[in-house]
Amino acid sequence: MNEWDWELTETARRDFDGLDDHTRDRIVSKLDEIVTDEWREPPDHLEPLQGTPHEKLRIGQFRLGCRTDRTEQILYVLRIRKRGGDAYRSDDD
Repeated sequence: MNEWDWELTETARRDFDGLDDHTRDRIVSKLDEIVTDEWREPPDHLEPLQGTPHEKLRIGQFRLGCRTDRTEQILYVLRIRKRGGDAYRSDDD
């Protein structure tokens, strides 16, 4: 199996930068774990997200809007939102 990588979009980077150190470490650790999983590819870790063209990844109380590029083998993180409130709004780009 070829190796995947992950990448934050500009929007996700702004979301990420606003988080505390512990939360950022937890997100990075989980993303690293997902792209190096020897048994499953990153898309297998994602769940459908209604009303949007992308999927979600749950990490504790946070929801990451994600999409994958199987050709380039990159997991793109589009948004990082705390569960509840606006975590599931469909206007995320």
